[in-house]
Amino acid sequence: MVGARIFNERAGNAIKTVYGAVTTGTMWQFLSLSGSTLSVDLDEHGIDEIDRILGILAFMISPQG
Repeated sequence: MVGARIFNERAGNAIKTVYGAVTTGTMWQFLSLSGSTLSVDLDEHGIDEIDRILGILAFMISPQG
């Protein structure tokens, strides 16, 4: 996520918050990096929560995300 932020800054496309996800394929956990603050969603989401996972991913790519 730090690498993505640096890459975008160098390309002249500074992004306020960089989002990330860690997954095993069946379990998902989400993160965000804003400035030097890393926030980790301590909830792990199982694939049975696919509607919630897709909602979080949609938020990450939305204009307000």
